[in-house]
Amino acid sequence: MKPICKKEYLELKPPEVGDTVADKDRIVKALKPKYGNVYISISTLKSYYKLLRNFDWKLTVTMVQNSYCWEIVIIEIGNTTDKNFAYAADLGSTTVVMQLVDLNSGNVLCEESILNHQAAYGADILSRIFYAKDNEDHLKEIQQATLNNFKELMDKIHSLTGISPSQCGALIIAGNTTMIHFLFGIDPWFIFYTPYTPSFNRCDFISGRDIGLPFSGLVYCFPSAANYLGGDIISGLLTTKLHKGSELSLYMDIGTNGEMILGNNEFMIGVAGAAGPALEGGISKQGMRASTGAVDSVRIVNNDMIITTIQNAKPIGICGSGIVDLLAEMLLEGWIDYSGRFVPGRSERILLREGEYVVIYAWENESGSGEELSFSQTDILSFMDTKAAANTMVEFLLDELGMGPQEIKRIYMAGAFGTYINLESAITIGLYPDLPRERFAQVGNGSLKGACMLLKDAEELLSVESIVNNIVYLQLGEAKDFLSKMSAAKFLPHTDFTLYPTVMENIKRRRS
Repeated sequence: MKPICKKEYLELKPPEVGDTVADKDRIVKALKPKYGNVYISISTLKSYYKLLRNFDWKLTVTMVQNSYCWEIVIIEIGNTTDKNFAYAADLGSTTVVMQLVDLNSGNVLCEESILNHQAAYGADILSRIFYAKDNEDHLKEIQQATLNNFKELMDKIHSLTGISPSQCGALIIAGNTTMIHFLFGIDPWFIFYTPYTPSFNRCDFISGRDIGLPFSGLVYCFPSAANYLGGDIISGLLTTKLHKGSELSLYMDIGTNGEMILGNNEFMIGVAGAAGPALEGGISKQGMRASTGAVDSVRIVNNDMIITTIQNAKPIGICGSGIVDLLAEMLLEGWIDYSGRFVPGRSERILLREGEYVVIYAWENESGSGEELSFSQTDILSFMDTKAAANTMVEFLLDELGMGPQEIKRIYMAGAFGTYINLESAITIGLYPDLPRERFAQVGNGSLKGACMLLKDAEELLSVESIVNNIVYLQLGEAKDFLSKMSAAKFLPHTDFTLYPTVMENIKRRRS
């Protein structure tokens, strides 16, 4: 490992009468033969200068590789090189996750997550942006809520491991462009207003205390490539090594927004657009996030529906992975047609409710709420808008290169949705291309994994800059025939059945 944060034990000759070398210079001089350019800020020196006179000059310094120098951030008495810790974090709009990493062994010692405190100012990002717009007090509130996420997680990790923030040298954060603006108290309105240019895409290493964290180490945030292509995506790309391989690969992170990168070690093109709340269950009256009681998988066997729920609790709603399964199974069994319309009479579960057809996936006596749980025709059509947007973004990227889907050799499915979704169901409804299944790889939380990866290997800072500099970001607003292509994708799996040969074969087999 070549960690971004290192510790070095020093035994220095104490100053004597007539010795004009300052304490700061004495430490830097001792480190220079091994580390070259070493720097210590006045604010860090101010925290430790009295300590230096209270022991026999046997000390350990914690250093962070800050661009082209090593910056000293912590000074401790004695030899503490066996304790080298740092944090990796995913600053998501819904959930914030933090890991404590042992940089001597590379092991993750603890991982904790909390719901983002920003939710108090709006369930979605746009609501928070409008709350902060042109109001400095509101902006400070959201910034403080953002910082409180990290404070709470540091406290949790401290209580579980006994390792405090004062023992950690660095915090690597991956988050989308808006989240990073909020972190630094910068109004993100410009991201959503023409010409859609962020106030900044990258920032230098900064002291945790300078932004209000109880933490002497340095904070690094992954840079963004564009307004809707944030550091969380850059971090995920780092994890996959897409930028180092020769095969054509597609990175897909589909959530409230859909972000996609197509390329290899020679080029990368990217696109991003709103996917809506569908994949978090938000399009349905009884939709929900993936939590206890959410229907997360659906199967139809002999015309009978079988569901499972998270933690095997009684069902109270349905989440994104459950919705994808539900639509796929109903298509395969002929309960809905290729346009997503219900076929009345195919099942006793297809009923009229309040003037429109619905499918009942849990009867009153089966549900945890005591009321029947249903998915309506309106819900299906809303979900198909999301599915069509994702499908069309992939087609748009391929068209830019003059290539077809068969030329994609690897598809990386990132994010919570990509982790828990049933791949076969997603392909069945046309959310992903119909390619050999071995070409698909689940990334998991690529944002967090990339942050952890950077902690363990400082040389990946060069890879991060290379990724950002090499991505060509394409604006969907400039895409030719985007709306017509999206209309063609508003079918299951697509109006062009030849794009989904295995799906059509499965439909034929299941309906025979």
